[in-house]
Amino acid sequence: MERYVASLAPETVSLVRLRAGFKLDASETLHAECIAPANTKPWAAAVAELEKLLMKSQRGLSLSIVLSNQLVRYRLIPAMPPLTAADKVLTVATHCFRETYGDVVNDWLVRVNPLPDGDTLIASAVDSGLIAALELLSQQYGCRLQSIQPYLMSGFNRIRHQIKATASCYVQLESGRITIALMRDGAWHSIAGCGVGRDWPEQLPALITREMLLVGWQHEQPIIYLSIPDTTQYAAASATFAASAIWKTVRVTHTAVAGHAASQHQCYSMALSVVG
Repeated sequence: MERYVASLAPETVSLVRLRAGFKLDASETLHAECIAPANTKPWAAAVAELEKLLMKSQRGLSLSIVLSNQLVRYRLIPAMPPLTAADKVLTVATHCFRETYGDVVNDWLVRVNPLPDGDTLIASAVDSGLIAALELLSQQYGCRLQSIQPYLMSGFNRIRHQIKATASCYVQLESGRITIALMRDGAWHSIAGCGVGRDWPEQLPALITREMLLVGWQHEQPIIYLSIPDTTQYAAASATFAASAIWKTVRVTHTAVAGHAASQHQCYSMALSVVG
């Protein structure tokens, strides 16, 4: 009836204890800020902070971890024919990453999402040292590690049924970073991420336009699905689009969790993205 969900980003870590009942309840919330020292893995300080939070946790509960998009690489690859062996799909995905990043891919753990209805697959790559560190922490503190998911996928899977088959743009905001994904008719066309400052609402239309031009969507008018937990930030982005009167925006909705208000507790939104 109880479980933990956590989020891990280079500068922040959150841990939420959930209790299932008549309503899903966030019975305990813990959060820590951290600074990644130079010349270290970008996730090392965050893992150390997560360990401190797990020291306070109850043993024996399951744990699901969401990784910031800053800790994950993404690639789109052509979908394989039906019944293609999983190892062959993984080999193709690994080759695609190696073409871009070189031999450093040898130290990454590459995964591919299940075959979708469309004609593309999403491959993700994470430092294998990070995965090993999280698995070790789970063992040390008596947690049953249920899943480790990239934020893009955990967030999208929660709201995928809200997204229509027409040209669509999924925008996911986290601290200092925006991830933009274009899709149509069940197929992914583009995934891009970039760091942003306080003026990101004004930058966002230009960032989306750039991605549309790169995939040949010069004449499309996609629906913009905004995954922006903070109400004030969402209002700022929505107003920017309303002023241009070009694209329709939709605020994606999530499962309600008692004791959690996204506008007041934004730091826990990433961890709670695994709650379906």
